[in-house]
Amino acid sequence: MEQILIKGMKFQTFDGKQVLFNGINVVCKDKKSGYLFTNLAKSFQSFHEMGFNLIRFGIFWDGVEPQPGVYDMEYLKKVKDTIQLAQKYGLYVMVDMHQDLFGQKFADGAPDWATLDEGANHPEGCTMWYDAYLQSEAIIRAADNFWADKEAADGIGLLEHYAKMWEQIVQYLDDCENIIGWEPMNEPFMGSLARNAFGAATMKIKEQAPQFDLSRPAEITPEQQALFMGCVTEQLQEFDRTTLMDFYRRMWEAVSRYSRKPLVTGGNIYSSSTVRTGIGRLENPAAGEGIQIYAPHGYDSVVDSDRYENFSKENVEQLFADKRSSQEELELPVVVGEWGAFPSKDFTNDLIRHMNGILERYLWSSAYWEYHPGMEDDENYSSLCRAYPAETAGELCSYHYDEDKKSLEMTFKAAGRSRVYCPFDPVCVTGLDGEGEYPIDYSVEKAGKTANYVSFNLEQTGVTTIKING
Repeated sequence: MEQILIKGMKFQTFDGKQVLFNGINVVCKDKKSGYLFTNLAKSFQSFHEMGFNLIRFGIFWDGVEPQPGVYDMEYLKKVKDTIQLAQKYGLYVMVDMHQDLFGQKFADGAPDWATLDEGANHPEGCTMWYDAYLQSEAIIRAADNFWADKEAADGIGLLEHYAKMWEQIVQYLDDCENIIGWEPMNEPFMGSLARNAFGAATMKIKEQAPQFDLSRPAEITPEQQALFMGCVTEQLQEFDRTTLMDFYRRMWEAVSRYSRKPLVTGGNIYSSSTVRTGIGRLENPAAGEGIQIYAPHGYDSVVDSDRYENFSKENVEQLFADKRSSQEELELPVVVGEWGAFPSKDFTNDLIRHMNGILERYLWSSAYWEYHPGMEDDENYSSLCRAYPAETAGELCSYHYDEDKKSLEMTFKAAGRSRVYCPFDPVCVTGLDGEGEYPIDYSVEKAGKTANYVSFNLEQTGVTTIKING
């Protein structure tokens, strides 16, 4: 597969084609299954037919280092086999060290030996699974001890263990040419800082609205939500600017011993909703540019609940407008690492189409959350299969896919051969100028029964608009 480079806020091939990644998360959280799905060849074939060219592939600390300093090479071999299998189907991979609620003792992530919760209480049956971050003293202590680099039973600090683990991973996997980046930790949680910040914000709002209850989000007014998030944002951003960036620098030092592939960075867990991240750029003059990918997550507050009738496209628009502002400040390329988490309902495709429009507007790559076996045959997710310019010769200016009309229009500065995924059989490819439409020669590579990669070669270097009709 072609080497992927970072040029400013874009992904490029070695010969200068601009690349967009249209991806999906593949994260098996089941310890009994060895944190791996079975029969992924069938799934990867489906991904190829659906136009996916990227998977965000979840691995787990508990799987890699089940005992302090002891690495499960059989697990890493299976991980490597999966990544190499993905390559056979034209899939690039972003390696995600996944966690939820810190460790497998509570959900998934860290092994028990690294979960230093000091025997604190962990409540069962939270209204929403992520409420446990603030309600579980055990999770808070485990997170605090991790960021403080508290020593494990072998006398080595947890952060040191984590860095050495990443050295093992990268050393073993770096020769997989389809890996585009290393993500040190999914949705980092800051521990007691979050509880303190949320508690102080709650007390401030209750001075004005005594009925305010964070556990009943449906009853919180937009004004209360804005005031609340304003109160907590500064403290959470300070965590990003200091503790989290120190962590990313440490992980880059570990990763860069064996790899020149970039580090994948997002903000803390709460920047997946309405909090702007405070992370900055990794500066490494010796490595030059191209060492960092910005991978924000984005969800409306109703995700993982039964309140989808309250889903707000306006909230999502604002959320990703903030992510765009962060991208422009960071001057980094974006892969939206997670979005969606939609149930299989009649309204799902409408919500997917809305997000597709945001991805088009910002020319972003992304990975939908998440794959589950059988969803490739579920019509409620059919809009995940969309036309997009996978490789653009020159510079992509804009594109739009009209799913109903089976038509894609893109504007770009042409300079060679471009490659576009289309979930339909193309009838014609035309250029557009002031005098109308004119035919463009093209070739078709079949990807499935009605899925195709359409290629065309344009030598002019000016701005060109083309249209592919099905």
